[in-house]
Amino acid sequence: MNLSRREFGIVLGAAGAAVATGQADAGPGPGNMRSNFSFKKDEKPAILEVAINGGTLKERNPLVPETPAELAEEAIKCFDAGVTIVHFHSNKPNKDLDAAVEPYAEAMSAIRKTCPYGIIYPTANFDPKVYHQQRTVWEPEIQCGHQHALAKAGLSNMVLFDTGVLPLATYDKEGKRQADNFWWYGFWPGDDDVNERTCKEFGCGASISVFEPGWMKNVVAMARSGRVPRGSKLNIYFADYGWAGMAPPIPEALQLYLHMMEGLDLEWDVGLIGGDIMDTPLARMSLERGGAFRVGLEDWMDGPSNLDQIKRAKELIAKVGRPLINGPEAIEYLDIPFAATRPKK
Repeated sequence: MNLSRREFGIVLGAAGAAVATGQADAGPGPGNMRSNFSFKKDEKPAILEVAINGGTLKERNPLVPETPAELAEEAIKCFDAGVTIVHFHSNKPNKDLDAAVEPYAEAMSAIRKTCPYGIIYPTANFDPKVYHQQRTVWEPEIQCGHQHALAKAGLSNMVLFDTGVLPLATYDKEGKRQADNFWWYGFWPGDDDVNERTCKEFGCGASISVFEPGWMKNVVAMARSGRVPRGSKLNIYFADYGWAGMAPPIPEALQLYLHMMEGLDLEWDVGLIGGDIMDTPLARMSLERGGAFRVGLEDWMDGPSNLDQIKRAKELIAKVGRPLINGPEAIEYLDIPFAATRPKK
């Protein structure tokens, strides 16, 4: 369990032919669909991420944490419960970068006192209301610069590294996108540059979102050119037909992404916007295909507590036969070089 991903690749050297052809020995899956590489389930760790709040507020779900103290307390409970990665939002975006950093730094400083090896990362510094009104994003140094400051302070060992543009909305009864529930989320090449510098300068891993196939093309281009930062993993998002954007949570949609990643050494998981990923075929399919899935009150806004979701997720991971990894072993396995949280030899 203490193998790095590079060492793990050596262990799987005998499966090189399978990597090239996409053959899988991971067990049965929907329609005998291929994995993007061959693996043994009892030797391939599962990475469980929990997104503890997102834009979900207490007025919608009283279980969600909001203040820096609440976020820290919830993150620590989730790490104690065995998760690999915690992601959260301050919900206090600000064009003043120091003001944007402050609530994250307060929460992360408290987390680090108890969870020195936890993998934690913030969201982008963006304000959906401002973006909606102005139809433009803040400069890369504002939208992504807070991550540089948090990494420099030794707090955030992973960076949100998103690479595309996505309009998000829900539909009304007439099938129209609802104006009061519409916003868009966008990252320009300059954002890539800021995030890449942060990863290189401080050794942060990267959480790279994939909301639709064009975003996956960006990832593939990065991977083929060797630009994916060490310690990275993908979040591949789906949503049901009540949401505009993103593929529906069906096996064929995930299989498209797996074919696009074929032969690339990438860690990945799946998430569902607006619902329970474990109620779809994709949670189990991801485990059977070498990936994992993400839970939490950011994605399932009306769901049970983060801890209840984690409990159910762990049961499914164990049932499939994948070991769950966290703490220093997770940092070594993902090979995150971030010095402040790298286990000492």
